[in-house]
Amino acid sequence: MKILNQPKFLNQTEPSMISHLQASSNYTVLTMKNGKKLISAYHLKTFEILFSDEDFIRINRANLVNSSFIKRTVLSDHGIYIQLKNKEEILIPRRRKAMLQEKYPNLFTTSQTTL
Repeated sequence: MKILNQPKFLNQTEPSMISHLQASSNYTVLTMKNGKKLISAYHLKTFEILFSDEDFIRINRANLVNSSFIKRTVLSDHGIYIQLKNKEEILIPRRRKAMLQEKYPNLFTTSQTTL
């Protein structure tokens, strides 16, 4: 599937400068590594198609994360979370855990921390 209309700001911004993307209704909120937030009228699925699987990981329905910005996985009583370098935590749904473990085994190695 080829997308003809890609967001124009991607011509000026390297995807590696994006820490993560979050769906918000019909918009996507992009959080840059410097903490700045941008809002795009494109759906999260559009960015998932534009960015490679190695660089960005779809953690759940609402979040697409830059794999280089993941600090570690965190085990807690409430589930497993991905902790980003900015200390933000994103829940990994039970149903996606097995798929993520299979596709990205390095996420679930010795970097896990139990809370």
